[in-house]
Amino acid sequence: MKVNGHEIKLGADLRWADLREADLRWADLRWADLREADLSEANLSGTCLSGTNLYGANLSGTCLDPANKANADVAGFVETCLGRIVGYRSQACPHIRGYRVGRIYGANFFSTADTECHPGLYLWPTLEMARNWSGPNAKLVKVVASPEHTHKAGSKWRTRWFEVMEVIS
Repeated sequence: MKVNGHEIKLGADLRWADLREADLRWADLRWADLREADLSEANLSGTCLSGTNLYGANLSGTCLDPANKANADVAGFVETCLGRIVGYRSQACPHIRGYRVGRIYGANFFSTADTECHPGLYLWPTLEMARNWSGPNAKLVKVVASPEHTHKAGSKWRTRWFEVMEVIS
C-alpha cells in the first residue's frame, strides 16, 4: 500500500505520523502502530484496522471521531422495557478472556463508517444470526446495548458498549 507516495507494510510503525487529510480508503493497516499519529480529517472508509494501535491518535473528523453519532439502525433487535436492545455475540474475542454476566464491556474505538470491518463491539439481533456467523459450536453471550450507541454497517451491527446478560453454552 502507498500513502503519500511511500510504501507501507503490514504492521508498519507509523507512530507520530502526520496523516492529516490522507486518503486511506481501503488501505490495509492491520496491526499498524498509529499511536499519537495525526489522522485528523483522513478518509478511513473501507480501511482494514484489525489489530491497529490507535492510542493517542488524533481521530477528529474521521469515522472514528468520538463525537460522531451512531446511525441507531437497530431494526430486528428486541427492545427491553428500559429502552435497551437485546443482542448476541460470540465469546471469541482476542482482547477479552471470557465474558462475565453483569459486566459492561466498551470498545476502545468505535467507527461510524459504513464499512463492515471497523472498530466496535459486534453483535447480532438474534441467536440464530449469531450462530450462523460464529459457527454451530461457538460459545455465545446474550447482551444488552443502547440503540443510540449502535451502528449498522452493511449486514453487521457494532456498538460502543454492552452489558453481558447471559453466557450461552
